[in-house]
Amino acid sequence: MPPNNSNESRKLENPNEFLVIPKWINEDYFRPIIEKDVKDFRSIKNFTPIAATQPGDNYTSVMVRVIVDIELKDSSEQQVSYILKTTLEMDKGGDLVAGMNLFPKEKQMYQVHIPNFVRLYKEAGVDIELAPKCVHIDESPEGITLVLEDLKQQNFENVDRLKGFDMEHMRRVIRKVAELHAASAVTYEQNGPYDEMYSRSLYSESNRHMFEGLGKMRHQQYIKAMREWPLPDVEEYIANLPSPTEFFDKGIKLNSVDENEFNCLNHGDLWCNNIMFSEDRTLFVDLQVGRWGSPAQDLWYMITTSPSLDIKVKEFDHFIQIYHTRLVECLKLLKYSKSIPTLREIHVMMIKYGDWGPITMSGVLVAVLMPSDKDSSINMMMAPGPEGDAFRYKTFINPYYVKAMVQLYPFFKNKGII
Repeated sequence: MPPNNSNESRKLENPNEFLVIPKWINEDYFRPIIEKDVKDFRSIKNFTPIAATQPGDNYTSVMVRVIVDIELKDSSEQQVSYILKTTLEMDKGGDLVAGMNLFPKEKQMYQVHIPNFVRLYKEAGVDIELAPKCVHIDESPEGITLVLEDLKQQNFENVDRLKGFDMEHMRRVIRKVAELHAASAVTYEQNGPYDEMYSRSLYSESNRHMFEGLGKMRHQQYIKAMREWPLPDVEEYIANLPSPTEFFDKGIKLNSVDENEFNCLNHGDLWCNNIMFSEDRTLFVDLQVGRWGSPAQDLWYMITTSPSLDIKVKEFDHFIQIYHTRLVECLKLLKYSKSIPTLREIHVMMIKYGDWGPITMSGVLVAVLMPSDKDSSINMMMAPGPEGDAFRYKTFINPYYVKAMVQLYPFFKNKGII
C-alpha cells in the first residue's frame, strides 16, 4: 500500500456524523489484521475510524472507514485504510437484517464464490476482477464482520446515485454483470447447486408479515403522493396499483426458477452505490443478497435504479444487447457446455420476469433517489405512526423520484408489465 501524508486522516471529513461507531472498532481489534495484511508492520501510530457512507447510502449494515498510520520495521511510516462492515444493533434494524441471511451470504461470496469465479477466468487465460479483496472475516454470536480493502485508496469512486450512470459507465457495468453471471453458471455446471440460501430472495413467506405490514403503512402515503406527480392518467395507475398482499405475492412468484432456461447467481442489489470505478477497473461491492435464478433479476434491478434518465428507457434494448454480447463471449471462453441463450431469449426473459421492474421501482428506488438525509434509516422507513408516515411521504414526493416515476410508469405500461 502506498505511503500517504500521516496527517491526512485528521483532515478527512466524516460523511455521517450521526453514525455511532462501536467501541470495539479500535486499535486492538485491527492490530492482528494489519500484521497479517502488511509486510514488516511494527506498530500503530494513529487510528481514526469514521463513517464510510453518507446517511441514506446504506441501510442494512454499519459501514466504517478505518484510517491507520503505521510504522514499519525499517522505521518508515505508511498510511493504510480499510472498510469494516458489520451488523446493525438489534434495536436499530439488526433484528430485521438478521432474518434476511445477508451477512452469511456475503461471507460465503468473499470466501468461496468470488475467488472461484476469478480462478475460472485465470485458468481460461484472462485476468478478471469482480470485487475488492476481503482481508478479514470475523464471526461471533453477535454477528459477522468483514474487513475489506478500501478501494478509495486506489482511486475508485462511486457515480452520484442522484444523477445515475452515463452510457459509458452503463456499458462497463453491464459487461461486468455478464462476467459474473457467466462464471456463476459455469460453476453451477461444474459443482452442482449453490447453497440453499441462494434459492431465497427477500420475498419469502417468513418475511410476509413484515413486508405486508410495511406495505400497508406506505400504501396510503404513496397514493397521496402519486396524485401530486405530473403523471398523465394517474388515476388509471392508482386503480391498478397492487395491494400490499398482491405486491408480495408477485415477489414470491419471482422466486420460481425455470431450470430449462439460462440461470445464474445474481448479485441481487445492483445499483450505483454497489459498483465502484477507477480509470480502467470496475468492481462490485455489497454481495449480501445473491440469488440463483434468471439474469432478468439483475438486469431489471440495475436498469430500473441506475442509468441516468436520458438513457434509462431510450437505451433499454441496447443495454440488453450489450449484456448478451459479453455473456456469450464469457460463456464460450469458460467452455459452458449447455445451450447459450440467444438475444431473443434474453428479451423474452425480461418480459417473463418483468415484475422485477415495478417491484424495484416501488421499493428500493425510493431509497436510491432520496438525497442524503440524517433521518434515512431502515428504522425510519418502517416506523409506524405520524412521524414514519411523514418520512415516507417525503420520500415519495422527492423530485428525483417523481421524475423517474413519470418516465417509468408509462414505460412499464407499454411493456405490458403493469
